[in-house]
Amino acid sequence: METELIRIAGIGIVGALLAVVVSEKKPEMGMLIGLAFGVLALVLVAGKAGAVIQLINESVRKSGIDADLIVPILKVTGMAYITQFAVDACRDAGQNGIASKIEIAGKIMMLAVAVPLATALIKMVTTIL
Repeated sequence: METELIRIAGIGIVGALLAVVVSEKKPEMGMLIGLAFGVLALVLVAGKAGAVIQLINESVRKSGIDADLIVPILKVTGMAYITQFAVDACRDAGQNGIASKIEIAGKIMMLAVAVPLATALIKMVTTIL
C-alpha cells in the first residue's frame, strides 16, 4: 500500500513539474495536464476504495447494525471526495467563483443524503428515552 502511495506521489510531482513547464507557453495545457494527472491518481486508488467499502460492509454485517445506516455515510464520503476534486480543479483553473458554488452544492447534497441517517438516529434516541 505504501508503494502505491509513493508511486502516486511521484506521478503527482512529475505531473506538477510538467504542468509548470508547459504552462509557461500554454497555460491551458498546463491546467489540462494537472487535471489528467489528478484523474490518473484517482484511477490508481479506485480499487482500494472498493476494498475499503467491502471491508466496512462485512464489519457492519457481522456487528448486526442495520446496513441502511452505513449507506448514507459511504455516500457522503464519496460525495466529499468528488466535490473536493472538482473544487480543486476549478481553483487550479483560476475559477474560484465556480469552485465556491460547487463546494456549496456539494455540502447541500451531502446534507440531503445524511437526512435519513439523522432521522434514524433521532428515532433511536427517542426509543431509548
